[in-house]
Amino acid sequence: MKRRLCWLIVCSLVTGTALAGERHALLIGVGDLPALPRTAWLAGPRLDVAAMQGALRQQGFAPGHITRLADGGAGGTEPTRAAILAQLAQLEKTLGKDDVLLLYWSGHSVLAPGYPGDATAPGQRTRLLTRDSRIDAGGRLAGGIASAELGRAIDALSARQVQVVAVFDTCHAAAGTRAGDDLVWRGLAAADLGWRQRAASDTGTEAARARPRFVGFFAAEAQQRTPESRSVPAPGQAAGLFTRAVIAALQTQPATYAVWAGSASAQYRAALQSYQLPRSAWPSPVYAGLLDASLWRAGDGAPASLWPVQRDADGWRLPYGLLDGVRSGDRFDAGGARWRAGQAGWNSTPLVLEADGGQTLPDTSWGHRTPARQASGKAGINDVLALPPAAGPALLDARIELTLPGKAPRELPLADGDLGILPAGTRLRISVENRGAGSVDLGIAHLPQDGAATPIYPALAGDSNRMPPAIGNGISRFERSFVVSGPRYGVEWLALVAAPAGHGAPPRRFAILDTVPTATRGASVAVPFDVAGQAQLARVSWKSVP
Repeated sequence: MKRRLCWLIVCSLVTGTALAGERHALLIGVGDLPALPRTAWLAGPRLDVAAMQGALRQQGFAPGHITRLADGGAGGTEPTRAAILAQLAQLEKTLGKDDVLLLYWSGHSVLAPGYPGDATAPGQRTRLLTRDSRIDAGGRLAGGIASAELGRAIDALSARQVQVVAVFDTCHAAAGTRAGDDLVWRGLAAADLGWRQRAASDTGTEAARARPRFVGFFAAEAQQRTPESRSVPAPGQAAGLFTRAVIAALQTQPATYAVWAGSASAQYRAALQSYQLPRSAWPSPVYAGLLDASLWRAGDGAPASLWPVQRDADGWRLPYGLLDGVRSGDRFDAGGARWRAGQAGWNSTPLVLEADGGQTLPDTSWGHRTPARQASGKAGINDVLALPPAAGPALLDARIELTLPGKAPRELPLADGDLGILPAGTRLRISVENRGAGSVDLGIAHLPQDGAATPIYPALAGDSNRMPPAIGNGISRFERSFVVSGPRYGVEWLALVAAPAGHGAPPRRFAILDTVPTATRGASVAVPFDVAGQAQLARVSWKSVP
């Protein structure tokens, strides 16, 4: 929309506030670490920043709206801690409603050393290295930027209704770097730097804030590393394999962030495969936030979900299943063709093409559910209860500690069952621990029979639902407590759904909060065909009374 009112322009010039709907980028690349061992340096970040700058120019980002903080100068500023924090503070002052900020970081991150049994979330112990990072005389890491500091900056921008799109080609690894096969691995162990173990009392937490417009692309899970190439085959190309994949996917002109993420994952897998790495060494990218939103259009209304229709060796499928609200007989429009869902599994659903033309489609098309599913805001407890029990061993150790007024606490497994009558003042503490070797996608919600549902995990819009395994001698655990209270009383439910995290898979659309309208439903739920151990499902009920 053209701005015709001169006073708006004058106001912008006087206050320094950016006009609404502008695209900005802060590109950070840290490879040179003068105060740390030379073996910790990286050659790729400066190439990554240059390649990302070129890609954003092609996307319509104005040159004056792209700020570079990277090694090697070339129009940028050295990426020190002070320079990065100062630039974030400046952006907080100048950006406003409906602006978009792409925050890109290429370099090392390091996980703080923990004590045995440490249950601090890895994201709260991660520090991104800056050019002036060093180990001080006391054996502590000085310089660098903690993930909590970046989080506060993103929260401040989100409060100004800025859409932050974070793309991080770093990792959160607790293992040492290694090289080979023309690759260098990003990510340092605390021991590599001489960073000493911290005391248990050093850990602190901050209240999280909602980021309703946030989008995040992360190159690896908390326990993984991500590689960069020692050699760059073409001028202007990125060295980081994830950055290279993100740029290649962006050049296909994706309509939404979900489409961009799906294409980036495919490019990333192809790059990792080309180096003949074992699958166990492949990092799995993580995507979070409002992925269904249109690219670079922060002011758009609520987006409609797009569903990926994929082809593999067994035919066409949807990488979503019963846990995501898909039912046999559901219909989808993608690639100009109509598809019908076959027998839905927990995590995947075969698709049948209802008309000719599917053979000419690419291996992944994106389409709409027909008719589109409408979010109701009411508890979808009937849909949760309709699901059959999940077979096989539990993916997570989930428990409830129940404390009635005047009674001693008792611990119960978080599994299908009924807790009976719970009077006001009863305290419930949920504890979920990932003791396995792989990440798990998790969703937990409180579902009253009459009233709106409340998400418990993830608690806030924009957060990832991926729960990583324990790292080193730490513990991967989520805990949350709440107390039974009024003014409404009656039947209530607690629902947990979980599934193994797929490599590079988009966030799961766990359908535990929304009622699926009858118009979008196919046949009744059948026992899923997935093998045992592919899902965990728990539905706990009680009746609250004054």
